[in-house]
Amino acid sequence: MTIDKKLNIRFMQEYQKGDIVFEQDSEGDELFVVISGSVEILQKQNNRFKALVTLGKGEIFGEMALVERIPRTARAVAVEDTTQLIVVDQPRFVYLVSQQPVFALTIMRVLCNRIHSLEKRHTDLLNERSRS
Repeated sequence: MTIDKKLNIRFMQEYQKGDIVFEQDSEGDELFVVISGSVEILQKQNNRFKALVTLGKGEIFGEMALVERIPRTARAVAVEDTTQLIVVDQPRFVYLVSQQPVFALTIMRVLCNRIHSLEKRHTDLLNERSRS
């Protein structure tokens, strides 16, 4: 995905290692693109946070809450110092989706990948249960 340099500078935020980008169950009105560094996505399970995935340069996260307008399903935490993220709020998202077909396709691809990952985890869990 290409995003012009003006958008990069104007909508970029920097995080240090351990900084929380957003909390699970918070309202989600923006998505993020990793420009540098990395971000870990964690989900609270049995009063503990479990790491789901670590995202790096070029990866998108936070899109589900933005698209569906539901609370965030996980916590996002910067893994490295000087992790830089582009922040895309709801108005910018609507603009980009309507004016940049490649951006819309990128978001669809990300959502499809998330669905496939969930399906695989679900199948793996069912297979584990059937073996026990």
